[in-house]
Amino acid sequence: MFVKTHSPSHITGFFEIRDNKNPLYKGSVGGGIVLEAGCVTEVSIRDDRPTKAGILINGVEEEANTSKYVVERLAGKYEIAVSTDFEVPVGCGFGASGAGALSTALALNELLSLGMTLNEVAQIAHLAEVESNTGLGDVIAETCGGVVIRRKPGPPGIGTIDKIPWRKEKISYVVFGKKSTKAVLTDDSMKRRINEAGRAVMKELMREPTLEKFMLVSRDFSLRSEVISDKCRDAIEAVDAEGKVASVAMLGDTVFVIGDSEALKEFGEVKESRIADVGARVINH
Repeated sequence: MFVKTHSPSHITGFFEIRDNKNPLYKGSVGGGIVLEAGCVTEVSIRDDRPTKAGILINGVEEEANTSKYVVERLAGKYEIAVSTDFEVPVGCGFGASGAGALSTALALNELLSLGMTLNEVAQIAHLAEVESNTGLGDVIAETCGGVVIRRKPGPPGIGTIDKIPWRKEKISYVVFGKKSTKAVLTDDSMKRRINEAGRAVMKELMREPTLEKFMLVSRDFSLRSEVISDKCRDAIEAVDAEGKVASVAMLGDTVFVIGDSEALKEFGEVKESRIADVGARVINH
């Protein structure tokens, strides 16, 4: 018996870190775009002998601490096989660890008949992210889809969100490489710059909550916070010269733009995904 689930990915344009001793209340506020491309997770029970969970990421056995946390919290005595295939690159600013944890939690809830609500499932995934230092705000966005403004930190049921009205836009992006979320989240001087910039651009966005303004404030955030590589800066400037607005997927080395961009093609392979109308869901079982 198996259950298969899908979680969208999430590009954070800007954020502000909100610490709390209780990990359920720890997280971030900010804004981001949820993408249809994400991950598909399949979970199954191998037998009822208590052994370690086996987790495959894109077909390769990985430590996958965030998803492992979910399995250990929810699977109890069962030996669970987890296989997650990503449609977006991991470690590049797409909220992949949150998507993996959320889709795994959703699948286990269905497989083991745990009787949890979607909010309760997402809270486990959020805890996994915070405790593993792999993310702060992706799970709540990936639970609901759309262009999300995170107004209060935490998972669904604790954090609060609003949404920017969106069209079924295509998001194009170029990935330059990976960036360690943990390294950024444990650097105090970088956290100060992030929080100052995040607080300022949130105020700007709320005065004019449109997709176009989101792109502008996200670009400003990446430059103010200095969480940006030279390659990303060059790509943003090239797109700007074209008359369009690009920004950086936080925390990653990825530049994204609404629609198409000829300038972006000069920097590498351009991939694309549409804005997601829905969040994580069960596909079949």
